[in-house]
Amino acid sequence: MPRIQLAVQGADHGPGCDPRTDHLRPVIAFLLAQGNRPAQWWREDGWRSDTGGELHYAFTDPIDAARLHVHFDFPPSIVLDETGGIRDRVNRVAIYYSQPVKPLCFDLTEPVA
Repeated sequence: MPRIQLAVQGADHGPGCDPRTDHLRPVIAFLLAQGNRPAQWWREDGWRSDTGGELHYAFTDPIDAARLHVHFDFPPSIVLDETGGIRDRVNRVAIYYSQPVKPLCFDLTEPVA
């Protein structure tokens, strides 16, 4: 099966099209089809923007980088790291696994060093 070639940037036409993220929709659709879920489930499209304008799409489960390499051909501007994190440097977009926050422990029975 041939790998899907991802573009450097998405289309800039049509309703709901975002040139910063549309080229990554096949990756997101693939991860969703594998049973992964968006961590920001309350957002309509799953994306969140930080104060610096970078877009983030976080998933609740780890991302299998090897599986993504089998299915997709990433351009040099989109980096897929060994943890499955995806960074699009041109469009300032990140897709990654949002590890759960560990609860704080205030166990006062353990000595403080």
